Amino acid sequence: MLPLLLLLTLSVLWGLGPSIVKFVAQDGVPPLGMVVWQTGLAGLVLLGICVIRRVSIAFDRRHMRYYLAMGWVGLALPNTNMVFVMRDLPVGLMGVIIITAPVITYVVALFIRLEPFAPMRAAGVVLGFAGAAVLVLPSGSLPSPELLPIALLAFVTPALWAISNVIAEVWRPKDGDTFALAMGTMFAASSGALVVSLGTGTFHPIWDDFGLSDWVIVAYAGTTVCAFALFYTIVKLAGAVYLAQVGYLVPIMGVGWGAWFYNEEPTIWLLLAMVLVFAGVALVNLGKKPAKAAVD
Repeated sequence: MLPLLLLLTLSVLWGLGPSIVKFVAQDGVPPLGMVVWQTGLAGLVLLGICVIRRVSIAFDRRHMRYYLAMGWVGLALPNTNMVFVMRDLPVGLMGVIIITAPVITYVVALFIRLEPFAPMRAAGVVLGFAGAAVLVLPSGSLPSPELLPIALLAFVTPALWAISNVIAEVWRPKDGDTFALAMGTMFAASSGALVVSLGTGTFHPIWDDFGLSDWVIVAYAGTTVCAFALFYTIVKLAGAVYLAQVGYLVPIMGVGWGAWFYNEEPTIWLLLAMVLVFAGVALVNLGKKPAKAAVD
């Protein structure tokens, strides 16, 4: 039962993400300002874990390349984009959009020839994109037709996550400790976001009039670390295939949190899109062959 309980907990945390982001965004916190603290505080916690575990932290070319690529492509840019779009989009809609990442990952891997063509996985891509189309194209699928550009922009987040998934497979140092790599990735995202936010005047001084949204940011950093630890614990206990089932739970949790916090009622279009995306992700996962070894 332990892997199942951990899987449910992870899905609750990941499903809660869009609701947290929406609250902070609507409270006026700049997107980059939030990313600075979310990733920076998470990095500090991971640094503490590395110190306790006496893990050596590498700063050679291979590791720095991984930190910077994963920090920016996998964290800073997609999270900043999500904060921006969540000012206007329903939580449930974003919860379904972000789960298209596995489908887009296969498309990216296929394009760069990291994965071979597989009919079952290709069918999953078609279903996943059909679900995405149902989310944004039919009349009535969005709260307002004027939100179509924002909804399309929201797909940048899972697209960047998909690219980072491929980067993680290709560029991950073979000798890298998981927590040390995560720490370097968090600090790379935070430092990069800090520089840009200072340059654009969008830095968020969290210590200035510390309020509810700032507590939420701190909590979000904590859930980021907890989700990371759960992720690798589940992989160790039950394997990556078992972990993949979290993809079917996260949108359900996201819709539930949206209904709880923001009184959002899922439309028939959202439910149809969820079914199509679920089916697409299932086919992409079922058709996956054993992963290749990482290369430098």
